[in-house]
Amino acid sequence: MVIQTGVSCKWTNDSQRFLLEHFDTICDSPSQIYHFALPFSPSSSWLQKCYSMELPQTVKVVKGFLAEWGVCSRTVLLDSTPLTLSCGNNTIAIGLRSRDIIILDAITGSQGAVLSGHTGCVRSLAFSPDGSSLVSGSDDKTVRLWDMQTGGVVKTFSGHNDWVFSVSISSDCTRIASGSDDETICLWDTQTGELKHKIKQQHSVNHLSFSLIDPGQLTSISGGKVQQWDINGDQTGPTYDGSYIAISPDYTQFASWSGTTITVQNSDSRAIVAKYSVVHDDDCDDDCDDECCCFSPNGRFIAASAGKIIYVWDIASCHRARFSDYFSLMSLHPFGLFYL
Repeated sequence: MVIQTGVSCKWTNDSQRFLLEHFDTICDSPSQIYHFALPFSPSSSWLQKCYSMELPQTVKVVKGFLAEWGVCSRTVLLDSTPLTLSCGNNTIAIGLRSRDIIILDAITGSQGAVLSGHTGCVRSLAFSPDGSSLVSGSDDKTVRLWDMQTGGVVKTFSGHNDWVFSVSISSDCTRIASGSDDETICLWDTQTGELKHKIKQQHSVNHLSFSLIDPGQLTSISGGKVQQWDINGDQTGPTYDGSYIAISPDYTQFASWSGTTITVQNSDSRAIVAKYSVVHDDDCDDDCDDECCCFSPNGRFIAASAGKIIYVWDIASCHRARFSDYFSLMSLHPFGLFYL
């Protein structure tokens, strides 16, 4: 909500929601503002009320007219099934089954670039803390480091014998960790590309994350077990049972995905902040059940993929729901992993 001199500017916020909701349509044909965007805006919309007299007489919504703007501020339809996504500096990177990486603007949803080079599905992505670099893991058994300014590959890391399921880059950008279906964790030197350590596991490595506080600490999830490691490949701390969900950058909120619902909760009180419903694309591939979600760097937005559809929600626009003691908090990792 935009505030000017202490008064909420409803017309400004309404205009923003109007542009986000109909962004693609307006970009393709500005005349659709009158033929499509205004007629299909909610009845409570300031723009709809102001310009309703100027609408073409041939356009009239007779059923399904919305009363208010929905909580989902933007949806993006992709040509290929997304398998993973990551946010950095108001940018969303999406790894596709088609082997490409799509770069989207987190606010408008517009496509900024396509990163091509992998020869297999892209299953994992991770931005560096400053957003200048992107790490990707693929079914082609390689890990790649991308320069976000040029869109080019800085280095390719080869050493896994199977699909790469998870990647992470340390906060000082000196190390990259990758987890694979070959049941190993690889620790790479970002400058030389050298494989520094390989950690053997009992199961496929599903998730990896470096700590933002300590670049020498790494957390992994393999076979339903949560473990912590240092950059020398030695385990530190106990092993926990658990899985993961997304954590906001300031650690005050977390988002969990269950069925068709994404729930945002307060990390301390576990009170529900918001709930979102997602609908899977019926035309997606049989094995496109790899749901994923993440917070934007400023913590304002949540992006999620379901089938071939990307959802982006503005958390601040949602009403607070009832308290729910849903999770038992055992460990909170500072780089987006939340353990049950």
